Amino acid sequence: MGLPGLLKRRLPIHRLVPAMALAALLGGCLPARRELPVMLYVAIAVQDESGVTSENAAFFRQRFYQLVKDFRRVHPNVLMQLSLYPESQLRQRLQLRDRAGLGPDLILTGADSANTLLRVGLTDPIPDDPQLRDASSPTLLQRLRNRRGQIAAQPMALFPQLACYDRRRLPAPPTSLSGLLESSAAGVQVGLAIELRQLLWTAGGFGAIPGLKQAALGQQPNPLERAQIRSWLTWLQQASNQQRVTFMPNQSALRRSLSSGGLAWVSCNSGDLELMRRKLGPHLGVSALPNGAAHPASPVNRLRVLALGRNSSGAQREMSLEMIRFTVAPLVQRALTLDSLSFLPANPRVSVPVQSSSVLQAMVTSRQQALSMDHMMADIHQEDPRLAALQNEVIVPVLFGLVEPKLATQQLITILRRQP
Repeated sequence: MGLPGLLKRRLPIHRLVPAMALAALLGGCLPARRELPVMLYVAIAVQDESGVTSENAAFFRQRFYQLVKDFRRVHPNVLMQLSLYPESQLRQRLQLRDRAGLGPDLILTGADSANTLLRVGLTDPIPDDPQLRDASSPTLLQRLRNRRGQIAAQPMALFPQLACYDRRRLPAPPTSLSGLLESSAAGVQVGLAIELRQLLWTAGGFGAIPGLKQAALGQQPNPLERAQIRSWLTWLQQASNQQRVTFMPNQSALRRSLSSGGLAWVSCNSGDLELMRRKLGPHLGVSALPNGAAHPASPVNRLRVLALGRNSSGAQREMSLEMIRFTVAPLVQRALTLDSLSFLPANPRVSVPVQSSSVLQAMVTSRQQALSMDHMMADIHQEDPRLAALQNEVIVPVLFGLVEPKLATQQLITILRRQP
């Protein structure tokens, strides 16, 4: 889903103090406030295959407007109008608004989507602002930098890929890929996504990421890297042959099945935690994804960002940048993180108290596991045609037993070496 938890609930008084202190600090160094109101139009992309429903629309609006309320402690004259779009339709919907000169001032979306919007001219790059650059790590910025060196959007929050399970049916989660299949053989219903980007976390456990990177750069993996890719595909085929391992179309289907009791363990995204807490309550368990025998898992963590629309007036652009600066400030990011327990701050200057929450600890572990994937995600984006080819010509045939891992390895390397 991406956004749940990012747009916060009403904070307890002790958590409002940092945000209010920041407001006072900013208030002392900003020029005099504009007397006339400034209206910002905000587009939010919903990362959920089920689209925008009345339930999640109300959920998102409540959280966003609370963030706006805190921002208005600094800028009381700002007003905001919110529109929600399924991320798969964001580009088309914004193109229609842009033609009429009614494009949004701010866009909250995923990193891949932000890169696309800048490429097709629907957004402006983030200005070279030292304060904003310091509020994000170089690896996250690299996922948003185009070949001209422009930054498509400002990193706002990281939603780690995790393991979610039902404590009633699985008291302790497996910590290894072999242990995951052993749990399945012992009667635990396990769910994995058939979608490649949601399945790539299993590749890390076999040391397959370096070989995949080499191929993605147009190079031939060496014999060891090729063997590691083959071991990964072999494991996927073995998992598919397990009676109690179910491959589902996407992350939303896994979430719903775990919440309804159909599955006991699934890969999940931290952005879905609030929805699952509503269904499972204290029975929801959260952990880092299982590692391999000698290599860590390689989760693909979702990056949510704020992009600048191109139809803004001078006052709207100024206020949009102030909103971004406010949202990524350390005190605000820390308060949002501790309130939601559903994402990690994009600002590297924010310390996360992992001792206070096993969920935070799992998310931090996922962030560390994902370091090997950051550069690969910068090179292979959501609209990369190689992803669809890998899905249809390699992953699906392997899972259905239509092609042996040895041949699938060669097909995978051939596809990745194509220049997009």
